[in-house]
Amino acid sequence: MENSQHTENGDSASSSESGFFSVPKLTGGDMYHVFISFSGEDSTWVEQLIRKLEATLPDIKICVHTRDFTPGKTIIENMTECIQKSQKIVMVLSPDFVHSRWCLFEANLSMFQDCTSHKAIVPVMLRPCPMPLYLSHFTYLEAEDEQFFEKLCNRLLRSNAKETEDVLVHFQSTILYGGKHLLSLSAVNENDEEASNGAFSDTCVPDSLKAVVKDPEIYKKAIHLINDTPPYFNILMSIWTKVILVFVFFPLSLFSSIFFGYSLSKSTWLYFLHLPISVVPVGFVICKARYLEKHKSKKIAQNMSTKTGEANLLLAETSVLAGCASKSSLVFVFVSLKECEDMFHMASGSDTKLAECMWKKAMIRHSSDYANCLAKKHFTCGDPRPPGHLVNGICFCQYVAMQIEQGDWP
Repeated sequence: MENSQHTENGDSASSSESGFFSVPKLTGGDMYHVFISFSGEDSTWVEQLIRKLEATLPDIKICVHTRDFTPGKTIIENMTECIQKSQKIVMVLSPDFVHSRWCLFEANLSMFQDCTSHKAIVPVMLRPCPMPLYLSHFTYLEAEDEQFFEKLCNRLLRSNAKETEDVLVHFQSTILYGGKHLLSLSAVNENDEEASNGAFSDTCVPDSLKAVVKDPEIYKKAIHLINDTPPYFNILMSIWTKVILVFVFFPLSLFSSIFFGYSLSKSTWLYFLHLPISVVPVGFVICKARYLEKHKSKKIAQNMSTKTGEANLLLAETSVLAGCASKSSLVFVFVSLKECEDMFHMASGSDTKLAECMWKKAMIRHSSDYANCLAKKHFTCGDPRPPGHLVNGICFCQYVAMQIEQGDWP
């Protein structure tokens, strides 16, 4: 097997089979050729990879946090410094990596955007996992690929200036990540069967949202609105059920039991009359109870969806929308609504108050369901009419227009 890589002066470097690669010189303020970011759970595999790289490329300088971070500095300071002093960044992706606060820079992505905007990022898929929001547009290497090590060496030794656009790309959140599912959040009382509504933690912004929700107060206020959903209780339904039980079911049951005992001693045909008298009230009450439970669940979902829509009026400022997937689950998606809001203002002409009122109604009524559809990547309302403001998807104003066509407008 032969593979070659062209160096900057046009010469070709032989493959790893010959044991020779041309390691580029460090220039400017660079101290390392590559910084490797990984989860501690994957350290054994990474250490083996580093040993193989250093044995194959004796001149390569590799930076890893376990040996190169400066004691006394914060993790963010160390990461920033090491990234700035490295030519390339390798991210070893795995489920543990995805859920790590520091490996994904989710603690404060904005701090790293300047560091990474001109750095070549090389994602390595060690174990299958969802691609993080800000890595989803990169071409990654698969660790299981038979030619993985050779491909990795070629990527590490290639000049940053020669990297293709899919590797060296600036952070373009609105274009690249529109409609991206960021997080599914479970209620803290999801196992409480007696709870009417779900209650969600607002103590801090989840790691998966920190990259885009810069102000934690916005998140806390939004969650507080959702948690403030009034508990559902229909007093008429409750009284109706008691009336049926006390004045219909029990009298009929008592009557049928007495009558049944009497029928056995008098006439056999009266035995069959006992069956509908006994069964019908029981069946009616069971059906009524199921209807009430289904109605209750539907009303809870509607109330929480409305409150989630109110919360989205705040979250939309950060290009995040929440969707009430169920009474014990929320989903969060990344989508910018600025162009959609501008469309509402255009449709209202010069009447600013009317535009704001229509926008607020649309957000409260439809934004939660819209976020759910984005998270599932599935819309049941048919094909949208162009133009839209979301690349490869249905934008919010298209979704609202389709709901209006179906008669769904507050």
